[in-house]
Amino acid sequence: MHIGVIPDGNRRYARSNGIEKHDAYEKARDTIKNVTSSLEDFSGNVESISFYLLSEENLKRSDDDLETLFQLLKENIGDMADFFEDRNFKVSWRTTNPDPLPEELVDRLGSLQDRFDSGETEINLLISYDGKNDILEAGKSVAANGGEFEREDFSSYLEVENDIDLVIRTGDNPTRECLSGFPIWNSSYAEFYHIEKNFPAVDSQDVEEALDHYKSLRRKKGE
Repeated sequence: MHIGVIPDGNRRYARSNGIEKHDAYEKARDTIKNVTSSLEDFSGNVESISFYLLSEENLKRSDDDLETLFQLLKENIGDMADFFEDRNFKVSWRTTNPDPLPEELVDRLGSLQDRFDSGETEINLLISYDGKNDILEAGKSVAANGGEFEREDFSSYLEVENDIDLVIRTGDNPTRECLSGFPIWNSSYAEFYHIEKNFPAVDSQDVEEALDHYKSLRRKKGE
């Protein structure tokens, strides 16, 4: 089972709770760990979890916002590594445009990926990623390497290769159901679940309810 997470609402959480954005993003880091642990606890067959941490569209934010995001990502890599240490995780950094990212952040992400490269459960960290660009670049790679434009072959050229079964989006605006550049190819048959809380406020019960919803559905894939 492959679960995707779109953690929306960090800045709104900061505003609604009267705290700094830095503090909201730190709370979001702890929520990532909690969500990961909850998915392990409530579903024994999770093979991959993809966290959409920073889209290419996010890179259009103000310099102040980006500086905060980049600094927190750099600071939190060590903390996340400690969390991954006791678990059988393979950590993969997925990006469609690494160029705008600070060199130090790129180096730390690369080191994190090298350190955790053989676990059974894959954790994909989507940072500076866009689903359309993923498909576009995969198509270019297929053509350049003389590959076949078949589903199986094409998927192997994508940053995120495996199909996604369930997409969980957070945020206190339940009418916003868009994928926001999340892996499009992989999510074509995914079920969608919206947790009506801003991401730092999400708890283990919310995750359990999302999984219960998924389990209650009959997934026919057009049959």
